[in-house]
Amino acid sequence: MLCPTCKTTEEMGRSRGRYQYRECGLDNVWLVGWEMFVCPKCRLRIPIFREPELLARHITRQLVRERGRLNGASVLFLRKAMGLKAVELAEIIGVDRVTVSRWENDKVILDPYRDFKIRMEAVDRILSPHERRAARESVSLVLHRTYNPEVSVADLSIDVSPSPSAVGSLEPKVAAI
Repeated sequence: MLCPTCKTTEEMGRSRGRYQYRECGLDNVWLVGWEMFVCPKCRLRIPIFREPELLARHITRQLVRERGRLNGASVLFLRKAMGLKAVELAEIIGVDRVTVSRWENDKVILDPYRDFKIRMEAVDRILSPHERRAARESVSLVLHRTYNPEVSVADLSIDVSPSPSAVGSLEPKVAAI
């Protein structure tokens, strides 16, 4: 593969490393120990995704279990991962499309009840059937015991590492920023 940035004639090499995965729309997601192409000239790094939908599922699993409130970027990520338009999410949550837009653009802070509804909808639509029960219990416990509306989930780093047991399988890990 040739570098799309510097157009060098040298082939890009392969390496493993840490990559801030801003392409998902969240600034706090890091791919750790991830295989990627690296340009020998400009050092551009391009992560290799074998199963992108699996990556979205792991990010979702971490996001819905966080003790802080969902911020605009998190709501947008979950809506897109669920494959919903803003008007469809609004109907499910019981608000209008403009309210969803205001949440996603951080114009209005998401209230705890609607935060809970969005998380549960994401669990039901994105996670696999065998993951749902544990995730629903975790979300319920977080919202009942440790939920902090003053803290945003954007304040935590989500580290996603490939599992050594299976290619394409992922193990999510969370660390405070």
